[in-house]
Amino acid sequence: MVCPTAGVIAAALLAVAFAAQLAPDGQPERRMEAARYREAVVGDLKGAGEEYRALAAETGVSREMAARAVLGLAHCLEKLGLRAQAEAQYRRLLRDYSDQTEEAAEARRQIAEPEDAISGPRNLNFAEGQPGKVPPGWFVPALPRDADYLAALSRAGCRDSVGCAVVLVPSNAPRPFSTLSQSFSAAAYRGKTVRLGAWLRLESADPEDRAQMWLSVDRENRQQGFFDNMDDRPIRSSQWTHVEITGPVAPDARFINIGVMSVGRGRVWVDGVSFEVLGT
Repeated sequence: MVCPTAGVIAAALLAVAFAAQLAPDGQPERRMEAARYREAVVGDLKGAGEEYRALAAETGVSREMAARAVLGLAHCLEKLGLRAQAEAQYRRLLRDYSDQTEEAAEARRQIAEPEDAISGPRNLNFAEGQPGKVPPGWFVPALPRDADYLAALSRAGCRDSVGCAVVLVPSNAPRPFSTLSQSFSAAAYRGKTVRLGAWLRLESADPEDRAQMWLSVDRENRQQGFFDNMDDRPIRSSQWTHVEITGPVAPDARFINIGVMSVGRGRVWVDGVSFEVLGT
């Protein structure tokens, strides 16, 4: 059994505060965003899945929202190792929401491909993509119409000549943070030690603004594996600063999650992300 680290506890408390801030009025959009934060950043797959399930079943929710909730639930079940239940939700999406083309296409891909198809991180050097849009391979826990508003690819102001990403927290955003992340199969990394690195710099709007990178591992049977979100060593410098997280991937690991977070109202620039296996 893995005991919670200080970072895990801090992240969980942040998630609770976040959900309370976003969902007091019960607005589906804010509840969806809170669920996605629980899933992508905190790793509370059970809690996120329950919220997705409730949203999908709620009367009055738009078909787009319901389809995204079903897809979110399926992803959580997949990460929890409940492949049969996840596939049932993918098929439900195809049966009941085939008119939602993006979600239906993702459901078809998930049914057709094995769970280990996404075998490693993608687009770490931000070479792919269109400036002003979320970089391909990366994910922003927001509704599609908001995603490009919270993180964007840039070809200017980067440390490297290829490209970089900017994680934004607009002044009118409903919560004081934004994230950019991705998740991939842990199959190729089980039993190994990995190292995540990146160059970060912060354009702060307040002394409390900070940038943090995280690496987490999801294990079988809802167990939390390695987790580090730099909560004890955030970046506050306006200069490019190289950061690293090194940790073990459990033999029963299912998914690895990586990402960068802007906490406060600042802008976090991300460049030169790397992911490697040590000792090979």
